[in-house]
Amino acid sequence: MTGAHLVNGLIEDHEHIEEALSLLMKAVDLLSKDKISPDVIEELATFLSKFADQCHHGKEELILFPLMEKKGVPVWGGPIGVMLCEHGMGRYFLRNLLRALKQYKEGQKDVINEIVDYAESYYRLLLEHIDKENNVLFPMAQEVVGENEGIEEAERIEAEMNHEEMLRKLDEIKKTIELFNA
Repeated sequence: MTGAHLVNGLIEDHEHIEEALSLLMKAVDLLSKDKISPDVIEELATFLSKFADQCHHGKEELILFPLMEKKGVPVWGGPIGVMLCEHGMGRYFLRNLLRALKQYKEGQKDVINEIVDYAESYYRLLLEHIDKENNVLFPMAQEVVGENEGIEEAERIEAEMNHEEMLRKLDEIKKTIELFNA
């Protein structure tokens, strides 16, 4: 994790998530034109599940939110509760995107609209979610969470999730999409 504050690392994660979301929309567009394999979208959805949900949201749910709660920020009735609900919605969209992709790969080409809808819903949700975190939740967190609090725990989660390898995988996916998008 770079930066002296837990929030700095989470903001850095957002940049990678936004890149993956942009790639997801490009890949879904290419799939709808039958110009790319559904495997590429499946790789992106898997990346987002691991990086955005398990790793990034894991750091928020297991470290940041409990630290904020200890400092008096209520979990429910405020921004933390909203973020938790949106994490659940994101999981729902990803799970259904992966289900529709599986059906598509099994020959059910008529699920393409579901793939597009779940990808677009996830894309919009996460962009709005990131905006709320960056502009509401994280400034609040920087006020109440100490500079070095939670850093070791976040680094442990990143190591367990193989954070750097996930980012290398994102670069590979990006190169694949650029080849098909040329």
